[in-house]
Amino acid sequence: MVMDRPIRGVAPGGASAGVGPVSQTVADRLAADRDLRPSVWLEGGGRLRCVAGTGGWSARDGISATAGVIGATFTSGVESLVPDAAAHRATNRPRLVAQACLPIRADGIVVGVLDVELSRLLRAGDVERLRDAADELGRAVAAGGGPPAESPAQRMLRHMTTLSSLDEPDAIARALLPAALDVMQLDSAVLVRRERHAAVEPGAPPGGAASDGFEHRTGRGALQPVAAVGPLGSALAGLPPEAFDAIERAADDGAAGVVVATAADMARPELASVGAAGARALVAVGLVAHAEEHGLLLLAGAAERAVSVDDVELLELLAAHAATCLRTADLMRSLRAQAAADPLTGLGHHATFHATLAHAHRRPSTAVVVLDVDGFKRLNDTFGHPHGDHVLRGLAGALSGALRRGDSLFRIGGDEFAALLVVADPAEALEAGRRLRAAVVDAELGVTVSIGVAIPNEGETDAAVLGRADRALYRAKAEGRDGVALADDEPAGVTPPV
Repeated sequence: MVMDRPIRGVAPGGASAGVGPVSQTVADRLAADRDLRPSVWLEGGGRLRCVAGTGGWSARDGISATAGVIGATFTSGVESLVPDAAAHRATNRPRLVAQACLPIRADGIVVGVLDVELSRLLRAGDVERLRDAADELGRAVAAGGGPPAESPAQRMLRHMTTLSSLDEPDAIARALLPAALDVMQLDSAVLVRRERHAAVEPGAPPGGAASDGFEHRTGRGALQPVAAVGPLGSALAGLPPEAFDAIERAADDGAAGVVVATAADMARPELASVGAAGARALVAVGLVAHAEEHGLLLLAGAAERAVSVDDVELLELLAAHAATCLRTADLMRSLRAQAAADPLTGLGHHATFHATLAHAHRRPSTAVVVLDVDGFKRLNDTFGHPHGDHVLRGLAGALSGALRRGDSLFRIGGDEFAALLVVADPAEALEAGRRLRAAVVDAELGVTVSIGVAIPNEGETDAAVLGRADRALYRAKAEGRDGVALADDEPAGVTPPV
């Protein structure tokens, strides 16, 4: 799991607070040469922030740590000299003739960049003077305890911005854990969620993915870990369901929804498993948005730690924001699943089938199957469309029950279905088609189906293999319906039966 870069330095107002004035002094001294426009950039919160400068430098909000020549110098730790800016890049700064970027090191670590723009060419002795200035800045940063640290509010806003940019629950979980640890200064975290309504993947059997396979004491799905980080992460993720239940109950009962447990609390029976995992401090907070539970966040440390009211308030804000992000991501996933599914059967529809076919690992393991209902128009005319819809839903259930792991099923037209089946060879593909036909017979829906099966050839397009499957289907109908035909090199001119 990717962790945020550690925050170096001390709190604002501490020793590092003097780094800015020292940086400005160095910049002013260099700017005594009117042809030099220096600026000092120090890393903070994953970005490079201009803490001092002269001349036209007015922006102080920072740049990406990988942007341009300044970012390249910071990430590589190698000075960048541009003796002729006009020859190296287009620029809208008419006075920029040359540029020198030098890494600033504190205790051997690159902490920033001294950037100097020149309105003249570099002269002998310029680079040595700039190196001396960068060394002086590095010593000042080291003496001051590192670059000025972000305030808690700045860190919180950075984490919230990151969470807001994500739209997948897994990505939100991966970003939330290091953010929460940054806020609480603990070393391990786990996110557990209760998946009440898991999304059904397009083409999956209807109803087959509606449950996570676990039952909670109240009938809801059990809390399950979805992400973990830190030395105690695996142990926390392995806690028994009753431990998660106990922590959740405590969080629900708390006025603030936050549980803070110390080493002494670990002796309580419901938390004994947490203590056995090595935790001596535990903070838990529920993720609730719009009165809906979206998970439980557990933070732990191997050493005892006093938790301040300010820390708890920040964690509450982060948890509330993360819960909203998770809710939005869940809604978006549900909407995407609905958009990709046939509303009558819950199967993937025509567009979903073609998209899946285009990305399927087809050769040599995937068979393309198409089928339709024999005499479906007559059935609709005789018994009405509601009965026809009932038959189609029954077919979807029967066919889905005949699928195996890795297979997928779609409704691609009125009474037309298609499937992508994992097979080893043509014989297994034909047998899979027969299994689908038998499932329809066993369902006793009062209808039969005709099925065409094709195995993709090397270099064959999706349209070509689908066309061969269609022609095999028409052959099955021409031979009396209620059958399965395996495509060979089906001639393109087969006329569908009336």
